[in-house]
Amino acid sequence: MISNLTLLQNEAGFDSLFCEIIRKDDYSIYYNTHFWDDPIFNHVTISPSILEADSYSCSRTDELLMQIIERTRNVQVPSSIYLDRFWKNSKNLEGDAIDSGFLIIEQMHILKKSMSSLPLDRVPEIKASATGDILAWNRVFIESFGIPGSWLAELEIRLRPLANDPQTILLVATEEGASQVSGCSLLHVNPRNCLGVYCVGTVPERRGRGVAKALMGEAESEAKRRGCEVIVLQTIASDGVAPMYLKMGYENAFDRDVLQLRE
Repeated sequence: MISNLTLLQNEAGFDSLFCEIIRKDDYSIYYNTHFWDDPIFNHVTISPSILEADSYSCSRTDELLMQIIERTRNVQVPSSIYLDRFWKNSKNLEGDAIDSGFLIIEQMHILKKSMSSLPLDRVPEIKASATGDILAWNRVFIESFGIPGSWLAELEIRLRPLANDPQTILLVATEEGASQVSGCSLLHVNPRNCLGVYCVGTVPERRGRGVAKALMGEAESEAKRRGCEVIVLQTIASDGVAPMYLKMGYENAFDRDVLQLRE
């Protein structure tokens, strides 16, 4: 059975494509000052040695939080922490973080699907396929998520090496008879038995036509081609899209709270 740690390893691999990383014994900081206000690209993960410790220390947590605040300020990004709820000490650490001025600003659902599950039906009028056209992928990504154009240059820099990265695939979806791309996603394999699906987006005027389903169908095909056992994806709770994926055969692996320091 694929563990939650494997799912987190895949996510960390994706984050490393777009972020700088500061690694410490007790935590890691993922950050990109070009996307400074986005908690997906700017967040802290706490070490399992803290989250699964048999004895929990409030004083150690207070010192940890002070270090996180100082170091995130040094790199000029918000102090945001991912706290996955399945860890033994998540609730205690979250309570201490809130006492130190952090707020829960969002929840995330981490979903997974075993490749032994029933495959998705194809959407015949929509073709999802890999692309090396970084500029086209960027355009549909920005349009789908309402991202400011100021991200474009940094996205291009980050995506350019992926053209030769065997672990990462950029997908686009095109509808039959249409000249413009309708949607996009990014696939990342790490470790080799786990495929992560990220950045699934559909341009606003083409939503409700099965674009996301077509992209997910191609992701499943790619996972099978590579011999992966599971697919993992993140959803933001406030986006309300988790039910769509549950209908596609995904299940909830675990939930996450996103905390951010109140400035």
